[in-house]
Amino acid sequence: MPIPKDPKKRAYMFSDDMKFLQKAIVWHETERKFLALKRPESAFSRPECWDLPGGNVLYGQTHIDSLNEEIKEETTLEVENIKPLKVTTNYDKEKEVYFLFIGYECKAKAGEIKLSEEHVDYKWLTKEEFLQLESADFLVELVNLIN
Repeated sequence: MPIPKDPKKRAYMFSDDMKFLQKAIVWHETERKFLALKRPESAFSRPECWDLPGGNVLYGQTHIDSLNEEIKEETTLEVENIKPLKVTTNYDKEKEVYFLFIGYECKAKAGEIKLSEEHVDYKWLTKEEFLQLESADFLVELVNLIN
């Protein structure tokens, strides 16, 4: 199938049978804690679970630009020193969707957090504190990679 010229159709096509998801462990600018976000009760997936900043990459976006955009949109924070920690792929036969996940770590620049409607609460946590909360398995795997 040829790639559509209309960017809106390309974005839809890209996310229709392939999901490119990225999340980041965003370290506090001065403390050894990272940012966790709580999903609302009304969330489509993982309601009331703790999350990390990030989201889907749309067709035509670079992964780093997309990650920066998602973090800023969800928290108003800007970040620096973005480094990949984990790359995984999976094919969901039931949904017929191929998943690509990249987990990163980065450092927050100083600033005040203002949450978007995608999350209802936030906390700066240690690894041990995060692992006590309800979260997605793939996020737990990512957080377990940090020292």
